[in-house]
Amino acid sequence: MILRSIDAVIRMLDADLIEGGDLDAMISGVSTDSRSCGRGSLFIPLVGAHFDGHDYAAQAVAQGAAAMLWQKDHPDHPHGVPIIGVEDTLQALQQLASAYRDELDLVVIGITGSNGKTSVKDILTSMLTQRYATSKTKGNRNNEIGVPLTLLELSDDDQVAVVEMGMENLGEIDLLTRMVKPDIAIITNVGEAHLENLGSVANIARAKAEIVHGLKENGVLLYNGEQEVLEAALARESLPEGTTVESFGSSPQQDLFCYGEIRQDAEGIRFCTNLMAEEVFMNIYGAHQVLNALPAIYAAKALGLSEAEILAGLAHIEKTAMRNDVIAVRSGWILDDSYKSNRQSALAALKTLHDFDVPRRGAVLSDMLDMGEAGPMLHYALGKAVAGYGIDRLCTWGEMSRFTAQGAINAGMRDVTHYETKEELQEAVRSELDAPCMILIKGSRGMHMDSVVTALSAKDKGSVEHE
Repeated sequence: MILRSIDAVIRMLDADLIEGGDLDAMISGVSTDSRSCGRGSLFIPLVGAHFDGHDYAAQAVAQGAAAMLWQKDHPDHPHGVPIIGVEDTLQALQQLASAYRDELDLVVIGITGSNGKTSVKDILTSMLTQRYATSKTKGNRNNEIGVPLTLLELSDDDQVAVVEMGMENLGEIDLLTRMVKPDIAIITNVGEAHLENLGSVANIARAKAEIVHGLKENGVLLYNGEQEVLEAALARESLPEGTTVESFGSSPQQDLFCYGEIRQDAEGIRFCTNLMAEEVFMNIYGAHQVLNALPAIYAAKALGLSEAEILAGLAHIEKTAMRNDVIAVRSGWILDDSYKSNRQSALAALKTLHDFDVPRRGAVLSDMLDMGEAGPMLHYALGKAVAGYGIDRLCTWGEMSRFTAQGAINAGMRDVTHYETKEELQEAVRSELDAPCMILIKGSRGMHMDSVVTALSAKDKGSVEHE
């Protein structure tokens, strides 16, 4: 975490000192939550639509904050610790993170994309820790607050940082990448998430392509070459001098590619790529993970890792929760992919379920949010696709998921039920787990489908060879 004097922080921000104190005292870490302020931390009170961190300044001081930023339009700042005046505390947080990143001697890998960001982050980190002191974005802290906090948690001892960047509108990746200043930039793919805000997949691609705005000279850009819309967006961008550009995909038309059969078993997936002399094994599930692995392997090799180190890292990936987790429950298994959902990630999850050798397969699908006017059509199309993945039973819940159910019925599926409440859904799925089966649970974050997983797995957990 950031360890700098209060005076250094003032200079990094080019800010005013409203109330003084020991400016040579060191701040250790940054917090935007008064409840989690550690002793010696810098408290940054953010202002939101329904909250104002300035109201909790006294609590931050009581928790041990050594100093705090203070938005100048707010009266009655607290006393007893140095108070640094700024025009906007969020902008100051971002400026401090950017200045701190400039002081760090490390390699930064920035990742964006509609799907797969977290998987690439986890895959990369597992490999890089074989040789380097490596930090990564915690959880899903990939927005205008989470990214600067991620940067400020880095230490002078870190050698590599893997930073995830998300967006909902044009201009947001531009802001984040100029803070992150990646040496290596990865764009996993472009999907339909955030159509409601951006209006078209082409605009989503433009938003993802903004990652090159912060890319360092002589850096590396890795992108999904199978998507023409992404190639078109990148063609509009002016790349930094000396940029190495590599595409990845599932065919030899791309610079980085896989070949042969992708095999999934109880331990994980196995595949071959032109990047490696040996077959690759990863202890995670889903054929779609191969496309996540390709740019990660390239980045690892670019940073000097041996094939032995790469293979060791890939065999022991520590996944972020709620992403293709296999949980044994009673006589069956839950395939927990409940963190988020859009049509591309839902189809990938259905393919993963299909590739498991189990007696019976069920899918629980809830709403895909932020689809805008295209929502009904996209849910209906997903439902029609379900029938092609060997799914024995489909259960849906949520207003938009009515269209998913109807699409599946119209495609010829017989065992399809739409539930009006989450509680009814849970009871139906619970009875399914009395017999050997695997059930996928999938939905957008706002639908909180993880609560269904928790309710089903809270009691009568079994054991399973897959884990």
